[in-house]
Amino acid sequence: MKILMLEQSIGFDPKDREARPLGTCQRAFIALAEALVARGHKVEARRNGGIDKDASGVAWRQLDAELPPFGGDAVDTVIVWREPALLSHPSVPAGATIVLWFDGDPGRLNADEVRLVLQEKKVQVIFCDDAQAKAFDAELAKKPIVVKPGATSAFTMASNMHWAFESRDELAVTVANTKTGIAQIIRIWDAYVAPKAPKAILEVYAYDLFSAMAGENDDVSEDIIDLVRGAIDKGVRVLHPKPEADMAETVANARVFLHHGKYGTDHVGQWIVDALGAATPVVSYGGIARNRIEDGKTGYIVPDESAYGNITTQLLTDRSFFASQSEAARNDRREWIHVAGELEKL
Repeated sequence: MKILMLEQSIGFDPKDREARPLGTCQRAFIALAEALVARGHKVEARRNGGIDKDASGVAWRQLDAELPPFGGDAVDTVIVWREPALLSHPSVPAGATIVLWFDGDPGRLNADEVRLVLQEKKVQVIFCDDAQAKAFDAELAKKPIVVKPGATSAFTMASNMHWAFESRDELAVTVANTKTGIAQIIRIWDAYVAPKAPKAILEVYAYDLFSAMAGENDDVSEDIIDLVRGAIDKGVRVLHPKPEADMAETVANARVFLHHGKYGTDHVGQWIVDALGAATPVVSYGGIARNRIEDGKTGYIVPDESAYGNITTQLLTDRSFFASQSEAARNDRREWIHVAGELEKL
């Protein structure tokens, strides 16, 4: 099939994964495009910036390029990435199957002008979370499909270098920031983990907190900054987010990935899927984690701070406990090639 993919968030090239920390939505867009090519399809991916180039079999083009997709050849399927406004983009040809991959608030799709386009173009909406599908009014549109994301290949490959407990550091990693629960995670670390695992390290990859620690972000409260400073001698490190392969190596070298789950409206859980792809167990209060980990098998959904701290400590220090969770995550991991296979069936 000839598949056109449309995305308009920022300008990026696929090689940017190696040079800078792209957002999860851009990393996923690249990964799906490459997975579709790997399954034998021709893919033209258009985004809002970057340069025209062919990479890993994907034709990367400008979103507003004057030339028609595939040089004017017929397009079988259009995958619109996250933004309903792109459903009416001039590059969308008549007669193609149109798919909207949507990871946001389903209420946006209930607006009259969006609903009209969904009906007229017979758009197949794809959600990443069951909660989105339940909140979507499907009475006058196609019934939505829920498709879970996959881990990017950098994370699955990195796990091959860190197979066993001994091949990983006594390390926990989180990408929670000041809006998604990092303060509570640090308090849990200070009170429950550090006393029982004094050599363990918690690496926090959050740009807002990193810039605040450097005195370059006034939006972060002094209370959180003081909390971090007080936990430095307990093994807490705040670091700048890294490019995909470097983050994959870091997560695959850890014994646990810490997710909060009580804040924000994440319907994707890309970091959770990537961590599991790296065979790294996840601890969370819930949220999207409830649909991404198998509780008690590939990680834990915990009820309170004590349980959060105790499970984290056990994964850091107990070889057999870590090994069972890690092996289950490795065996059950889902990759973007699996997602591409599901999309073929539409």
